[in-house]
Amino acid sequence: MFEKEELYDKASEIYSHAEETVSRMDMVFREISGISYDAEATLAEFDMILQGILLSAALADGHFDETEKTFIENIPCHGDLLEYLNELLPEDIEITWDSLMSLPKELSDDLVSLLPRILDDKCEDFVAPLAAVDFSYAKYGNLETAPGDFLRQIEQDLLKLSAILAFVDDNGEDSEIVSAAVMTRALVDDHWKKYIEA
Repeated sequence: MFEKEELYDKASEIYSHAEETVSRMDMVFREISGISYDAEATLAEFDMILQGILLSAALADGHFDETEKTFIENIPCHGDLLEYLNELLPEDIEITWDSLMSLPKELSDDLVSLLPRILDDKCEDFVAPLAAVDFSYAKYGNLETAPGDFLRQIEQDLLKLSAILAFVDDNGEDSEIVSAAVMTRALVDDHWKKYIEA
């Protein structure tokens, strides 16, 4: 079994790979389109999607603990899912990562079922420019690419991070991996493929 520190180190390495892929694709899109915007926004959107997938996985077994909370809260560097969710809630309601640990199962199930719809617009903003690059860009450095190559890289990184999360609490539940795969499809794959397959 891996030590926690090894798992965090591996997760940081995978996250850095995803971050680099997203950053390079975003740069290509801005160069090709001539559209000027804050590139940090794309990485923040990726982080919120990542946290949504990880949170869905963590809640799947009905047990969200301190180790999982720390992993989900600290692996991303650019955006925070709960800041976004709190902007959507009435002012007198605030969700924190700590409060999520004490949610009754019924409420955590409701949150998991709502997350894809809550993040739908955020995901569309994230996916649209990157999918355009994935569909049309034929070179990645010296590497020849085909439509869907970047999607597969990002999907793999999201699923690898979810797999690591499943083991940080020493349980490694299959339900967490399945939940992450379902959420990845809902938030990234389905959105992205509609551009590539159009």
